[in-house]
Amino acid sequence: FHSVALSIDALGNLYIADQFNHRIQKWVPGANEGVTVAGGNGSGSNANQISYPLGLAINESGDLFVSSHTGHYVTKWAQGANSGTIVAGGNGQGSNANQLNGAWGIAVDNSDNLYIADYNNDRIQKWVAGATSGTTVAGGNGSGSNTNQLNHPSGIQLIDNNLFISDNGNNRIQKFNISSNQGVTVAGGNGSGSNANQLSLPSTIS
Repeated sequence: FHSVALSIDALGNLYIADQFNHRIQKWVPGANEGVTVAGGNGSGSNANQISYPLGLAINESGDLFVSSHTGHYVTKWAQGANSGTIVAGGNGQGSNANQLNGAWGIAVDNSDNLYIADYNNDRIQKWVAGATSGTTVAGGNGSGSNTNQLNHPSGIQLIDNNLFISDNGNNRIQKFNISSNQGVTVAGGNGSGSNANQLSLPSTIS
């Protein structure tokens, strides 16, 4: 399989976004095979399907949040459920506050607020739990390399009040405080290349 995202829970179980199989696989520590815990019913928009999952996050209750890259939405899969519910996007491809365009990486906080790498909109969207639209907390000022811009953000991690973002098109990792739409480069940012101070299309981060 081809995987682009993974997450691990407090028990050490590994969850893998199995992109081209349109499913999330769970691997228990020591296991030599995985179990499908979300999707696995082909690519599509039905509640029991996932279409090209590129982002994955898990909350403290063991619920999974999965981004459907080509469906432009994020679904929540309660632990043990065989179908998901849309919790972000789902209003077609676009740049309005209630839309996503190529959803990629996801981070979730203790209140189930989501931070979504909105890849083709060059922004990070925060969706408060239960909300019907998101707010931009990083980027959203067009594609570019200024401190308030991103270029196809893909991976994302939330640590305390800071977002760490794989700024794919800028070959850098950006750190944004969630209260300020100004980023600081913490890795790369020196063009695409293989030197020690460079990155080349970084896609995920942990």
